[in-house]
Amino acid sequence: MRMQLKPITAILLLVLASLLISGCTVTTPFTSSPTPTVTPTATTPTPTPILDHSSDLTTAFESGNFIMERPFTKSINERGNDVYKGVRRNVTASDAPSVTVVIEFTKSEAQAKTVYDNAVALKKNQGYVLDASLTAYGKANCPQCKDLWEGTYNLYDVFTCQYDYVPHFQSWLVTQQTSKVKV
Repeated sequence: MRMQLKPITAILLLVLASLLISGCTVTTPFTSSPTPTVTPTATTPTPTPILDHSSDLTTAFESGNFIMERPFTKSINERGNDVYKGVRRNVTASDAPSVTVVIEFTKSEAQAKTVYDNAVALKKNQGYVLDASLTAYGKANCPQCKDLWEGTYNLYDVFTCQYDYVPHFQSWLVTQQTSKVKV
């Protein structure tokens, strides 16, 4: 007995054969399996390196017309900011006074402005008076400074305060300098 295929069955077999020959595959819809839960493992945190810019600051000041009589040293103030203190002298003038330099690395521009404003207000309360010509000279030589104030007390004590962003240190710095003019 010979089996006869119905035309519909023949067409379906023909289509299936052609799909198999052409390399087409039948895929099933993607079913997602539950994502495995990742349990964090305890790791030892990498300690943040403690930076000390004392030698960088000393070198920077000595590369100009200054000699560091006392190189910069680092401390941390009540605000938690790094503070560097050193004593410099201008080597181009034989009668140049020693200048105490205090540089505070602040956490933001707003904090730098507050530290600057407070330092200037303190000196004004101590009797320092703005020296307009010294301030103008300082601002002309420090165009990157956000602000700069220079004052004198009894014509012999000089105080300078400035703040600016220093890309090398990636920080806002407030720099205070005090000196006593030699008579």
